[in-house]
Amino acid sequence: MLTWHVHLYVGEKAKKQVRRTMGRINRKKPTPGVYLLTLPHNRKNVMEIVSTSVLLQEPAHMRCPQVIGIARGREEAFALMQRIIKDTYANTGNFQVEAYLNIRKA
Repeated sequence: MLTWHVHLYVGEKAKKQVRRTMGRINRKKPTPGVYLLTLPHNRKNVMEIVSTSVLLQEPAHMRCPQVIGIARGREEAFALMQRIIKDTYANTGNFQVEAYLNIRKA
């Protein structure tokens, strides 16, 4: 099962049915057009945008890092990523999203 950040960033289009969408993603049901923002697998990136269609595959679902944002559509996902980065920089003066969100890696 995916882990969701306590203070999940949610795009405007995704707000209407966010709980239902999260449940469908957790149950590995198709959720077309929904994108998740996660912490990166490597240290070179700040974040990653993952299509939920990728998460229908069991290995990808199990290896997905903690979800910090959810958006409906690619444009909204990029806008949400920009908002997270702006919030991080405004509050810390750097681009370390993981440190800003106080996420503890397993």
